[in-house]
Amino acid sequence: MRLNHSLPPITTLFVALGLAASSSAAADDHFRQHDAHVHGVVEVNIAQDGQDLLMEIHAPGADVVGFEHAPHTDAQKAAIDNAIAQLNSPSDTWVLTASAKCQLVDSQVSETLSSQKDESHDHDKHGHDDHDHDKHNHDHDHDHDHDHDHDHGAHGEFTAQYIYKCGNIEQLTDVKTQWFTHFPTTERITVNAITETGQKGGPLTSNTTAFRF
Repeated sequence: MRLNHSLPPITTLFVALGLAASSSAAADDHFRQHDAHVHGVVEVNIAQDGQDLLMEIHAPGADVVGFEHAPHTDAQKAAIDNAIAQLNSPSDTWVLTASAKCQLVDSQVSETLSSQKDESHDHDKHGHDDHDHDKHNHDHDHDHDHDHDHDHGAHGEFTAQYIYKCGNIEQLTDVKTQWFTHFPTTERITVNAITETGQKGGPLTSNTTAFRF
């Protein structure tokens, strides 16, 4: 199967993941479309197509910049800009097997925080009611986290997509990450990979930073 590079990377990746996942019921636990946004958990999907390698990363805004709402201050706007710059330069964050000779040929980074509805004015307009609501429900933020599992757009996130061209992809054995150094609030990275040698999923943590294909 050849990826159609005229399509957006996210589309081609999900096509690849979907086709492979359909071949095995057990794979359903490892290869799913990104539909659950969990704080502290970053999802990385990897698909091989011949000598090309596609990586896609979904990260909650809280893991990357410490918030998931529309930026309210210049400092928050700068934090988003800095994060985009960091994610657009993956060489410091993701290291592929050197002998595979993989070169980054394309990267795309997007975020949905800036498009989130700024509810700060609503809070001001309904200050008394909101205060009473918070007083009676001190777990408001926690409950909202659960609610947004049903509404993926409730909280902002970052998405990064990378395409690598590999001169010797058969030598690709692992990918190592410094994500936890750059974004220390992340607790776990879930990796889902499909290569010509098969499909595999597994977690990465600050103590386990290498994923083997």
